Amino acid sequence: MSSSARRSYVDTAFGQIHVTEQGAGPAVLLMHWVPLSGRMYEAELPYFAKAGRRAIAVDLMGFGRSDRREGVWSVEQHADCMAEMLASLGARDVAVMGGHYGTPIAVEMARRGAGIRALVVDGGPMLSNEAFAALLAKARVGAGSGLHADGSHRNFLWDQAAHTYSIFAPQDFKVDNAHVHLLYRFIADYIESGMRADMSALQPYAFAEKIAAVTAPTLVLTSETEPLRACFEPMAAARGACATHEFPGDHPLHEPKRAGEFAHVVTQFLDLVCHPCR
Repeated sequence: MSSSARRSYVDTAFGQIHVTEQGAGPAVLLMHWVPLSGRMYEAELPYFAKAGRRAIAVDLMGFGRSDRREGVWSVEQHADCMAEMLASLGARDVAVMGGHYGTPIAVEMARRGAGIRALVVDGGPMLSNEAFAALLAKARVGAGSGLHADGSHRNFLWDQAAHTYSIFAPQDFKVDNAHVHLLYRFIADYIESGMRADMSALQPYAFAEKIAAVTAPTLVLTSETEPLRACFEPMAAARGACATHEFPGDHPLHEPKRAGEFAHVVTQFLDLVCHPCR
């Protein structure tokens, strides 16, 4: 494939941002789900690189190996931070891809337009406040990470990781040797993020209104078992003319044996709509 990935920190006015890059060519920014980090795209980076892309997997501010942050950040603040990071990296005419928490950030960057050639959204949270709260409650294990008389805190991180994957990959995920590294990766990301999975910044964001204002070529993604699957058609309808793709079964990012499937779909779309920038 391509040369190995390169890790670095980028100084911004908001703090240090951790990025992992691989490949050369037109840039694609990959923004993760929460409480994960850019690590979730590690298996995909070589495939983006082989396809002639400069893949940039970022740890959003407050998550993974990027600096901690205090309080709730708005989508707009995250977008400001990402724009400054891309400028520092010298990345121009970028395709932006956001998954779950990262989706509104990608939409905000594309809505602003400057230097964004294409938008990819993966599981956008177009949910009512009630549905959003119900999903968050379903994703949590027990009473949380504090000390508990029954000793459940001793297994909290492992149980939370396994429970999360059982929700987001209900068909293919098993606690076995093929998947155990995903659990450890989740635990590492959760600890580095200060044991927080704050997603409150998403709710005030007028998602449908903002994605309707995007003019860049757009790809809307989902999978058959995606907990946000119900948002797929409304999100595509709000955007208007756009490409769509539904992965069969569970999302390939959760299934090691399907490495490269996600990158293939994204790069195939980008090759079609961004040919002049190749």
